[in-house]
Amino acid sequence: MKKIDFKYWHNDFDEWIVWYGDFIYRLIKAKRVVKTKFEKEELVEALILRCAVRWELLLTRDIIASLNRDSSYYAKELGLKLRKHLTKDECEAILLGYRYIEFGSVRSVMNFGKKYLNPKFNPFKGITQDQEKIIDEFLTIRNLLAHYSSSAFRKYNSMVKNNYKLKRVPEPCRFLMSANTKSGEYRWSKYLRTFLIASHSMSKSI
Repeated sequence: MKKIDFKYWHNDFDEWIVWYGDFIYRLIKAKRVVKTKFEKEELVEALILRCAVRWELLLTRDIIASLNRDSSYYAKELGLKLRKHLTKDECEAILLGYRYIEFGSVRSVMNFGKKYLNPKFNPFKGITQDQEKIIDEFLTIRNLLAHYSSSAFRKYNSMVKNNYKLKRVPEPCRFLMSANTKSGEYRWSKYLRTFLIASHSMSKSI
């Protein structure tokens, strides 16, 4: 039975993140079609959400690829009688059914991998603490952009004040479009760069 290629999905993820990064940069520098700061901020927020979708899709695909290689750990943990080698469709069915899965933090997907996946085929063990911290910041911003709930605002405000020591908390897009005073790198660029580094670490660990 032909197995799913982890590296194929990671290459696909990397290509999309690089494309989004390039597009966001060109959008910020645009002076004709998209002129105002407000328009740019609205579009950057939408593109940031697209990057988050790509990350969530990669996590799901990695879990399916791992189950496709060996479902025995998943079956044992849940008390199921499954063949060790399942097809891609069977893996999707037992994992997703009629819904989708969402991980609110990097630690949650790492814990899932540790509990349900064969360590040999667990890409999440390759994520470092530094990568986890930065991606979790990104996910905090993503949740605010997606919901604009009171709880999302509180978590975002806490993250900005504690991690960046800012007294006045900017709107999420203005925070993303701000640059590091030393390196000159945009914050959104730091997040996308970390996704690429984490993807490489994950792919290399299996």
